[in-house]
Amino acid sequence: MRQLSIFTLLLAAIALTAGCTKEETTGPKKKMLTLTFEDSTFSGGDNESDSVIANSWWAQYIDSPQYGGNLLYGGKGYAWYDNTTTLSSSLPDYWGDGTFFGGGIAISNYVENPIGVTYEKQLTIGSTPVSGKNFAVCYVATNEAPPFIEFKYGEGVVDNLYVMPTAYTNEIVQNGNAFAPAMSQNGYIRIEATGIDKSGVAVGTIAMYLYDGRVYSSWKKWSLAELGVVKRIEFRMYEGVVENGQRIDSTAQYPTYPFYFAIDNITVQK
Repeated sequence: MRQLSIFTLLLAAIALTAGCTKEETTGPKKKMLTLTFEDSTFSGGDNESDSVIANSWWAQYIDSPQYGGNLLYGGKGYAWYDNTTTLSSSLPDYWGDGTFFGGGIAISNYVENPIGVTYEKQLTIGSTPVSGKNFAVCYVATNEAPPFIEFKYGEGVVDNLYVMPTAYTNEIVQNGNAFAPAMSQNGYIRIEATGIDKSGVAVGTIAMYLYDGRVYSSWKKWSLAELGVVKRIEFRMYEGVVENGQRIDSTAQYPTYPFYFAIDNITVQK
């Protein structure tokens, strides 16, 4: 009987330990929501759980013409909002004129052959979007008033997004124009994403190189999850050259190259 009791106790201990291990390692799945800027609703994705995409009004945010249109240059401000992820953006309005001259993030669907593109086609990319036909274009007019995306309600984690240069930026980088030479093989353009918490405090910055020399791939997936829970993410851009293995940022007041990049498929954790 004594031997049987000890054996029974051992079995109970093993069962209890197994139960605790299972409880500790099993938790709720992360809820991933992906903003694609598309006028459609469907499910799918490659994250930890199904990606949910649901929007139906993005066409109203696309300006025509791309440069000088009433939406971006009418002086009334420009803002968009997604009710699924609760992500939003408005103009940083550096000049106080309520226009895109001071930078911002604008919705676009302009895609065409990028050769010879000028500033008049500032919302154009030379490659198809990551999904659908819409995307966003971020213009950093000045790092003193950076463009941003933010959660209109509460906070969240921006897990990742996709970025690529616009056709106008790439035209100047590759071929130059009357105001700027083509980028040298040791030149670069860097984007920095800074997370801001609900108190307005910067919690971290993550960088990626839009160009390293004149080389870039079409769309790059950029992970921002390490910023953690944020209220907003601000985007700044820098250019420079590599000398003796060291990256040296330009200290010029104005950049040599147009500081635009495209954004698509922003995935957030809620």
